[in-house]
This record gives sequence, structure tokens and C-alpha cells, in this order.
Amino acid sequence: MSYARLQYYLSKGTFLTCKVTNSCFPKILFRSKHQEKKLILKMNEAFVRYDEGTDNFDVTFRYVNAEYNVNKQFNFNRKSDSTVSNFLSRVDANVSKVLSAKKKKKKRKSKGEVLEDDLPVAECKSALLSHGLPIEGDAPCRSVFTPNADVSLVLLGSVYSVKYNAPWVSNIALPKCILASFPTYPSKFETYHTSQVESAFTWYRNNKSKPNANDWQEAAQGFVYTPKVEEIGCLLKLQCVPKKADQIGPTVEVTSPSTIEAGPGYCPFETRHLFTRTKLSGNCFRIVSYNILADLYTDSSYSREELFPYCPPYALDIDYRKYLILKELIGYNSDIICLQEVDSKIFQHDLLPTLSTLDYNGVFNRKGGTVSEGLSTFFNIHRFQKLNFESAVLSQNVDLPGFDQTWKSITNEKFKERFLCRSTAVQATTLLSLDNLSEILVVGNTHLYFHPDADHIRLLQGYYALHYVRNVANEVQKKFPDHNVSIVLCGDFNSVPECGIYQLMCKKQVPEDCKDWNSNPEEAVHSVSLSHDMSFASACGTPEYTNFTKGFADCLDYIYYQTDRLQVEQVIPMPSTEELTEYTALPSVVFPSDHISICADLKWNITR
Repeated sequence: MSYARLQYYLSKGTFLTCKVTNSCFPKILFRSKHQEKKLILKMNEAFVRYDEGTDNFDVTFRYVNAEYNVNKQFNFNRKSDSTVSNFLSRVDANVSKVLSAKKKKKKRKSKGEVLEDDLPVAECKSALLSHGLPIEGDAPCRSVFTPNADVSLVLLGSVYSVKYNAPWVSNIALPKCILASFPTYPSKFETYHTSQVESAFTWYRNNKSKPNANDWQEAAQGFVYTPKVEEIGCLLKLQCVPKKADQIGPTVEVTSPSTIEAGPGYCPFETRHLFTRTKLSGNCFRIVSYNILADLYTDSSYSREELFPYCPPYALDIDYRKYLILKELIGYNSDIICLQEVDSKIFQHDLLPTLSTLDYNGVFNRKGGTVSEGLSTFFNIHRFQKLNFESAVLSQNVDLPGFDQTWKSITNEKFKERFLCRSTAVQATTLLSLDNLSEILVVGNTHLYFHPDADHIRLLQGYYALHYVRNVANEVQKKFPDHNVSIVLCGDFNSVPECGIYQLMCKKQVPEDCKDWNSNPEEAVHSVSLSHDMSFASACGTPEYTNFTKGFADCLDYIYYQTDRLQVEQVIPMPSTEELTEYTALPSVVFPSDHISICADLKWNITR
């Protein structure tokens, strides 16, 4: 949280309808307010979903009867200990009910020319077969639906091959906002017995000159698609084929709820991308740190009207901002990405699914208390292997070695109480370089307390974070004595260069008369100094701005690195003041956060 948000805290169905087709693979159409989804089932397959030991099982199949114009998907959820006879009775009852309704409808349409008795409905008497032989009716269903069982369902002369726990898409949706030149992907993707990585995705666009025609042209393959400017006005359709090993589940299609819209045009981060066109290799790696502004702090009338009144409401919406954030991050071609103010849902549904398609893996932890946002670190799996990940809420472990003695020396109880009430967290991700197998990197990531009268709290939090990552590095060094272990500590420190944290990190000590200790007179800390023996510097220096709002603008974000183990190869230039003020301040239609990302290329100091 940046200073600019201080005032905020100081102030106080889906309708189911059937669509009949003459296709050999009939489709069922689901309509909702926003989307059209189609589940494409083969007529000769029945799908069973059952996890051993659970109370229920699901069965889904499609029944087609051309004579009575029936084309319906049937879904059953039954107790796993129910008998085969009970299950089949339910199947018979449901199918007979549909056939009977169709029979009556056909009779009414005949205008009396055909009597009801002339339209008999065949008695529905289904059966389950194992290896072609009937299964006893008193057998419990859980004993029938098992892996590798050869089971068939026979229904009115049709034979269905029973697929047990086949790959299955239970929910898929496309976003309500799709922007040209910005990545788009499913806003929801929930599955059984498969995953995003295993499944196949194909994107289609319609012919916008014939918007009512079923004229779809293949546009791309893959989980993520970036629409082109010339596709503005088109609808998108995504087809997913769920797979797992040699199993293939029923195909699912979903149509976008709205057409592709024009994006905001050229964004200032695209100029920065000119310096990151290529990925790094060998001894160099690129690292980004970015406070992406959590939805928690923008999704309120107070945020829209008081904190960021200069930003159009649609540009504050996370469903808009997340596309800018992803496009910006993707364009840096980074090896390591440290993010702050990450909503848990954005990590789960947007960042991780999308970045994983570009060979990133990621970790996430929430802050303490009930806060839904937290920290996230991503890394390129072709450059680094994760050896370990751990995190801590600072207030929950003040006995941290190296920090504990300083904590005990503080006598102001009001200070301690305020420190212990904070939800601030720190995380440490231990990565092995795959290009330099003797190098291990401990990546620290944190976001310190924001309040303007809390320099003393932040100073001690920074000291804690430093000891935390150092302790992790020491343990790693013990475990891998033949490796070089280096530290980078990234984050939003909410502290300007003139304050104590920068002095602590870069000059190794903070004296007891540091002005930060008196940030709040009632909580002042006396006779306490801080020091360490590691050599750190800020990789991006001290930019004029890393946070830029109408009420506050300064440098708050840093990538601290060990100067005796790493060196800076390139610092990605920051946006100009003219770019930052084009729409008054941040966030804006071209800047998705009130912070500016910082990015640098580092190199292993192999001469040490």
C-alpha cells in the first residue's frame, strides 16, 4: 500500500435449453446472460466420475431418438452404495419421461390424424454389462464403476461405452472484456482428471461482416490468445479438448459474451519493452519487481471518487487492468518476477495460468490476518529450479534469529504493540541456476507497512526481512556447501531513499539517532542501532518515481542485490514525467497500477 491510499484508511443461469442438430456428434447448448457453452458428446459414450471412497458418483450421456426428435444430455448424481437396479430404474424413469413428453407433443402436432395409441413409446429397460454379460442388479455401483473395468450401458438398443474418470471440463468461461493487442484467456477453467497443460485449446473468430452467421475461422491454438487490431468487432470462440495421457474427454466450446474491443493504444511500458526484446541466458538473468495494485484497494466508490478520481472507473476495474499487467510483464522477458499486492484470485485465475504457458512457475502467500492480497514470485523454469519456498508474517515470529535480540532491546510497548498488529509478510524463494549449476539465488520479496508516521515500524520490518532472507541463505549454504548462495531482496518498501531502510541496506548500519526512530513521538525507539555485514546496493538506483499519484510521488520500490556476488548489466529505463502525467497520474488507462515496475539485468560475479 502506498502513501496515496492513506486517506482511505484514515477516513473512516444458467438456463438450460436443448439445441437439436443433425450432426453425428449432437451438441447441447447452454445459454446464460453472458456466454454460450457447448458440451459435445459422442452418442456412444457414457462418462462416469467417481473417486473411490466418496459418497456419490456422476454419470453423463447423450440420448438421441430421431423418431421423437429427442437430443438430450442426461446427468445423474447417485449414491455410490446404491444398487445397479436402483441406478438403472432412475435412468429408465428419466428417459421414459422425456420420450413420453415428446410423444404427446408429436400427437398434438398431428392435429388428430394419428391416435395416441399409434405412437407407442418403446419400454425403457436399460442394463449394465460387464464384458458383454449383465451385471447383477443387487451389486453396489461403487463395485461396478472402477478403473479399467469393461462396462457398457445398454439403453433402448443403443450401447454406450462407459468411460471412467475421463478428462472433463466442469466450467469454462471467457472474460467480459477482450482487448485487441492484449492477451486474453479463459476467465474460468475448472476440470476433473486433467489440467490446463494437458488439454488442447483452439481459438476461433467469427466473420464480423456476417455476425449472425455460424462462420468461424480458426485464429490460434493455445490457452492464451492475443487478438489483432483487425479483429475488433469479432466474437471469439474457444474450443477445449480435455486430455490426460491417452484419454480424451468430451470437447467443450465457449463463445465470448462480447466482441473484441479496441485497447488503450500504445502504452508507455511498450517503450521499455524495446530494451527487453530478447531473453537472457548464460551468466545473466533479468528480474522485475512490481506492486500491481490489488483490486481490494480500487473496488470501492471511495477509491473511484476520492483516491483515484482522475482514473476512469473502467480503467480501475481489475478485469481491465489485469490485461495491461500481463502484457507488461510478458514483454519484459524476465527470468524472475516479484509482485506485491497480488489478489489471491488474480494469482490463481490469471497470473499463474497465463504465465505458466510461457514456462513460468510461481508461488504465492497472503499477508497476515484476513487480508486477501499478498506476495507472489515467478521464475522461468528453463533458467531456474525451485529448491525451496517459505514465507512468514513478521508479527508472528519476533524470535527470528538475528532479529530477536534487537526486539528485546526495544522498551517502548506502544511501538511493539503497533508492530505486532501489522499483517506485513516476507517470502523467500530458493532457486538453482540451470545455466550455472554452482549458483543458488535466494529471492526475497516483501511489502512493508505504508503509514506516513511509521518510518520506525518500516525500519524494523526491513531489518526483519533482511535477517529472514539471510537466515534462509545460511541454511541453504549448509545444505549445499559447494554452491555459491546469493541474495536479492525485492519489494515495495514504502520508504524513500532519504529514510533509514535505504541506509540500512546500502551502508550496512542505522545509528540510534536516526530520525526514523522518532517518526511517531509516542512510539519513539531509543538507544537502538541496526547493522549487518553484507554488501547491498539498489540495482535500479533511486529513480525519481516508482509511485506516482496525484497526492504523492516518489521512489518506494527497490531491487537490492549483493554487490560482492552480483553485478548490474542493464537497468530498464523508467517512463518519463510527461508519460506519467499524460492522464494526470497513476493508475490510468495506460498504467494499470499506481506503482511503476522496476527491472534490471544482473550477472553472476564469477570472478569472486
